[in-house]
Amino acid sequence: MRKIGSLPTIAGALLAFGLSAAPAHALRDATWVSGHGTDSGTCAPAAPCRTFAFALTQTAAGGEIGVLDPARYGTVTITKAISIVNDGVGVASIGASSGNGVTVTAGASDSVHLRGLTIEGLGTGANGIQFNSGGNLAIENCVVRNFGFGNGIDIAPSTSGSFSVSTTIASNNGVGILVQPPRSAVVARVLSKVTANNNNIGILVNGGATAGASLNVTIVDSVASNNTTGGVAAQSTTGTATALMVRNVVAGYNFFGLQAVQNAILRVAHSVITGNGTGVTTFSGGILDSYGDNDIDGNANNNTGVLTVIPTH
Repeated sequence: MRKIGSLPTIAGALLAFGLSAAPAHALRDATWVSGHGTDSGTCAPAAPCRTFAFALTQTAAGGEIGVLDPARYGTVTITKAISIVNDGVGVASIGASSGNGVTVTAGASDSVHLRGLTIEGLGTGANGIQFNSGGNLAIENCVVRNFGFGNGIDIAPSTSGSFSVSTTIASNNGVGILVQPPRSAVVARVLSKVTANNNNIGILVNGGATAGASLNVTIVDSVASNNTTGGVAAQSTTGTATALMVRNVVAGYNFFGLQAVQNAILRVAHSVITGNGTGVTTFSGGILDSYGDNDIDGNANNNTGVLTVIPTH
């Protein structure tokens, strides 16, 4: 009679063929974190995990990590489509005394969504949110602060994609929100209901690093205030047309309110520019167009550049 192999022998044979005697659990579409959780298991609601980084390993691509209670959940590097969501349970924070709070290095078709997070640089962190690659990044209802030597949100994707930032505060950073894609990435972008205050520069759109033909950004319903150097700035280099559209924006109590540098084009409509050292300014060939419905007054100097009034359409 032929003998049946022992269980260890069978298991060894399975492993030799790349199989598993006890298959690993499938990743979940939804996982959860809690300040009382443990980084083990599958991050189910009844047994949540402790950090975003571990929960990410247990979440399927395109899934969601939810927050159950207020806590600090650690830095995270995102390499796949994912949503990290805090829908009002309290402060779900990420502390980054060094490095980045959130690093997004996702695939060309991946969508990443961050909502309801507080990202704290503790005065020494590199960047709050660093967008290196991905199909789309959406940042909503977040606070990014105290990255004094870095940037609150650094949008620098090396691959083409899009992003949006809405209902978000960037404060006490080097640059509150920096848009500076390198190489030839084509990126669509919108900032809406953003507050950039107490930074060195509130919002900077810089086409100086891209080899693409154009860089276009729209800012609506936002505030740039009390920034040491400037409120909103657009910058470019020869061969790259940077175009920044600003509408319903308050730029107040900065060193300058709006600035266009080199061949960048900054168009402004229905906005208030007041309380600045200089309200609006152009430098080294920058172009600043006004649709004629702005309030540019109450600055130490209202205009030190070339402000061109253009018609609405």
